Amino acid sequence: MEAAERTISQILTEQICYEIPAYQRPYSWEKGNVEQLLDDVWEAYEAKDEEYFIGSLITIERVKGQLYDVVDGQQRLTTLNLIFSRLRDAVDEPAKSELGRRVLPRNALTGEEETPRLTLRQRDQSFFRKYVLAGQPVPDAVRKEIVKEQDAPKQRITENLESIDAFIARHDQKTLKLFANFLLSRVYVVFVTTASWQSAYRLFNVLNARGMALSNADLIKNMLFARLGGDAARSSELDEAWLELEEQIGIERLDQFLAHHRSSIVAIKARKALHEEFEPLIETAATPFSFLEQLNTSASNYLRILRNDFETTAARRAVRSLRRAAFEEWIPPLLAFLNAPVEGMKESEFVDLLERITYQNWIRRLAFTARLTAYFQLITAVRAGKGADDIRAIFRAKANDEEFKVLLNGEVYGKPFAHAVLLRLEEADQDESVTKDFSGQITIEHVLPQALKDAYWRERFSDDEHRLWLHRLGNLALLAGIKNYKAQYFPFDRKKKVYAERNNRVSFDTTKPILDAEHWTKDILSSRQNELLERAQRIWSLAAWEGS
Repeated sequence: MEAAERTISQILTEQICYEIPAYQRPYSWEKGNVEQLLDDVWEAYEAKDEEYFIGSLITIERVKGQLYDVVDGQQRLTTLNLIFSRLRDAVDEPAKSELGRRVLPRNALTGEEETPRLTLRQRDQSFFRKYVLAGQPVPDAVRKEIVKEQDAPKQRITENLESIDAFIARHDQKTLKLFANFLLSRVYVVFVTTASWQSAYRLFNVLNARGMALSNADLIKNMLFARLGGDAARSSELDEAWLELEEQIGIERLDQFLAHHRSSIVAIKARKALHEEFEPLIETAATPFSFLEQLNTSASNYLRILRNDFETTAARRAVRSLRRAAFEEWIPPLLAFLNAPVEGMKESEFVDLLERITYQNWIRRLAFTARLTAYFQLITAVRAGKGADDIRAIFRAKANDEEFKVLLNGEVYGKPFAHAVLLRLEEADQDESVTKDFSGQITIEHVLPQALKDAYWRERFSDDEHRLWLHRLGNLALLAGIKNYKAQYFPFDRKKKVYAERNNRVSFDTTKPILDAEHWTKDILSSRQNELLERAQRIWSLAAWEGS
């Protein structure tokens, strides 16, 4: 391994080309990163600093002095190409040609484009060459397609070009030429070269250990490529399989998916970093290709969960309800079931039971480890190929209908599950043709107010009765919009007018009976409490499921 300080002019020369290898992540610098780099270098330029250091560039030397794979530093190197391409387009000759040969040289005799100084990953290179190196404007149709496909690397490139254009627009040609000269001659990197794939692999791990910005997905991908042993003939095939995964899931949520996938396989609490947890899974896989094939299948099912792509209305309601939970530990058992369906058990039944046990354990305030125990038992049974009766038995064993009922019959307002429970109760008695999905600001209102300030309420409720009913289900109403503090102590008829106006924006079926009541009394409150509690038991008790 060799390391030396080099100016940008020395690394971006006509003699050297760089390629981003398949195991690298795509371009991910955001607008803020680019603006920060430009601001920092501009500050050094204005201060007339003799040198300004922007980090390291770690490479594998494939052809001595000519061709290098970029192991670390591709974000800076790609951004420098963006900057020099835009500076080239903003100045006249001979500066234009001088800057052009730093990114995309042209034959002086024929005018034809030659090999670019930097080649990105295969999926991004055509876009990069056309709209960055060749300087063509990005058409609106292409921009819309990028947004539609959620193509993060191309979106980052497009947004960062706009940031660079904004910087260039603030300066005249003379200043831009002087700034470009400063970039080339006074800005330095530490240029590190290694000779082999094995050295690069070690460097990845060293960089990660030192806190460099390598994601778990980067390191997991690197492990898969390392299993090829540098087999270049198959690396592009593996890269395509990984790209399929990235395209399905999206780079931003890849680590999150990988964590859920790992739990859906091993069913034990993670004790190490995610990439370390994956190491034995990759080592024991038949091939990196078979591992990725399973990963892509799991990714498809993960997307089904995120998109709520289930056949029956009941299943979709249950998944929508599960996604309101304050935790995601329910995802790995559902992922395990979708990846390896249980004979004799429909998806709708498993999802129904999963919602029941999840809400029971949430309302029962089970700690993280206790919740995991139930989910891990389900995963283990599914992975072991157990039958439907064995799976049902686990759900039964982990439920506690009585404790769940007692707690839900008590104070609900202010509990973490309050919104989720009330929203789910909205759907309980809906026909299967009706789908409800709520967004925007939704508040929980007390019908019987939190303080007995008005004579209307003092005539109907004692202090003890007020304390008994205040925060229970029967006294809570869902309304659209922010909380109406002005109305909270009004007598019932005035509160109903406020509720009616707010309920016209978003109609809540559980709120309508309140509007139909002439007065708010203990009897009506008790009746509504029992009705909502019975509805909750139909949704979440195991006894109700057994009887259905």
